[in-house]
Amino acid sequence: MKKTWKKWTAAAGAAVMALSLAACGSAGDGNASSKGAEKNADSVKSVAVHIPTAYDLPDAQQVEDAINKITEEKYKIHMDLNFVSTGNWQQQSNLLLTGDEADVIAVFGTPLTTYVKNGQLADLTDYYAGASDAFKKVWSEDALQGTSVKGKIYAIPNMRNFGNYFGLDIDEDIAAEFGIEDGQRLTMEEVDQFLRAAHEKYPDRYALAPQGGDCLIGQWSWDGLGDNKMVGVLPECGQTTEVQNLFDTDDFREFCNWSRSWYQDGLIMQDILSNTQSWQTMINNGQAIACLDNYGVNSLKGMIRTVILDKWAVANSYAELCYAINMNSKDKDAAWKTMEILYTDSDVSTLLNDGIEGTHYVKNEDGTISFPEGKTASDCGYGMADTYWITPYSANSLPLDVNGPDFFTDLTKFNEETLKSKAFGFSFDTTDVADQYTACCNVMDKYYKALMSGTVDPETTIAQADAEFEAAGLNDIITEKQKQLDEFLAQK
Repeated sequence: MKKTWKKWTAAAGAAVMALSLAACGSAGDGNASSKGAEKNADSVKSVAVHIPTAYDLPDAQQVEDAINKITEEKYKIHMDLNFVSTGNWQQQSNLLLTGDEADVIAVFGTPLTTYVKNGQLADLTDYYAGASDAFKKVWSEDALQGTSVKGKIYAIPNMRNFGNYFGLDIDEDIAAEFGIEDGQRLTMEEVDQFLRAAHEKYPDRYALAPQGGDCLIGQWSWDGLGDNKMVGVLPECGQTTEVQNLFDTDDFREFCNWSRSWYQDGLIMQDILSNTQSWQTMINNGQAIACLDNYGVNSLKGMIRTVILDKWAVANSYAELCYAINMNSKDKDAAWKTMEILYTDSDVSTLLNDGIEGTHYVKNEDGTISFPEGKTASDCGYGMADTYWITPYSANSLPLDVNGPDFFTDLTKFNEETLKSKAFGFSFDTTDVADQYTACCNVMDKYYKALMSGTVDPETTIAQADAEFEAAGLNDIITEKQKQLDEFLAQK
């Protein structure tokens, strides 16, 4: 259910009171205390689970109740589900990890290494070593390298695509007119030819909608090494180990030259840096033709997806969204037991990911599900099925019709076959260059989106940005990043 901060505060107050009562009772009769402990061992334990959501979930309480009918009897665990909108997640999750209101919590928006450095997450290494066989079949130790820091496991990956294809999503009717098929591989030259021809035929539509609202696309063929600001990267899809200034790489300059030509020739909206519309909306309502996008194996209604860069995964791909246990959790054993349930119990997973059958979805003969007739993820009351990539382990649930019956099998295969950055599992620690990093982030914020979206001249702007980077201490950051990466690679 969507808990309020008022309730969380009250819960914290109740915890303080409980601790006070426990302290008062500690001097009492030893037999009474023993009996109380024995009774408590058999009682249902409440575990607070915090999950991001892209939709309002007015029926979340119904789903929670259905889950707890299973978990209370089968596992003696009561799950207190808390859903927080993705827009508020970073701020609220950071606050939650300063107290004990959260037990199991998603790591999303803030780097895993930041929380580990701050001592806010429990070490799960021993828990994993003693985990059930069913759990260990979900993620191997090799996979958990991606959510480990200095050899210790601090989180468990969730189920989603860990790498991405980078390609062009196109209105399916227009793609058919130009003979472009789903999954077709295109060079940038072929993309350029299509965009210009399509824009000429449909001059009232932008050839390219911005993927990120105010940016043509957030990333391309460079790995920021756990640093979303890209202050020092590995280009070439992470297939080099030399940390470089992004703005000086051939990858970045080539992309910016393409985007600049598209912007100057009107293929991209001129006010892109102030745009607030989603690219899906712009294509669906006839404002745009296509969008550069990164994606996994899921499909989109009304669009086809092409491939420009084959699937590859950045260094911190597993850690970008994962689930951990709050260091301040009052019962880490119960929290870990809950983690195992979320990753292994298919009945619980189906409820958490899809909701209640007949209310939030209907089953199809091919093994997929659909939202009830006339309903969508946004208005069915519980639309989590549309965001399978958020929950802990969606592979034990039922896939949406748009993704097909073999979706989770395909997703598993996709992850196994994805090219990984040579720095896979590494994440940069900014502690020793904190001031320089802050200064360089400010420079990046000033120029990155403008360059990626083609609104400024690459040659002169990059020269100006590089001068500001040098003054801000970029060389110190690259040196430190390279040092940490070399140490990481030497330990592998």
